[in-house]
Amino acid sequence: MRPQAPSRHDTLHIILGALLVVGGVVAGLALGGWLGLGVGAVVVLLGYYFVVLGIGGKHAWLEIFQEFFNM
Repeated sequence: MRPQAPSRHDTLHIILGALLVVGGVVAGLALGGWLGLGVGAVVVLLGYYFVVLGIGGKHAWLEIFQEFFNM
C-alpha cells in the first residue's frame, strides 16, 4: 500500500492551523491576564484542530481532545 500524497486541501488546513496557533499566542500575549489566557487557549486549540486535520484526516478531532485532556 502506497502512502497518499498530500492534497492542496490538506496543505491549506496545515497553513491555516499554523497561522491560528501563532495568532492565538500573539493575541493572548497582547490581551494579557485571564482574558488573554482564555482567548489564546481557544484560538490555539482551533489551530491545533486544523493542523491535525491537515495531517491526520477528517477524524483528527479525536486526537485534539485526547491531547487537550492529557495535559
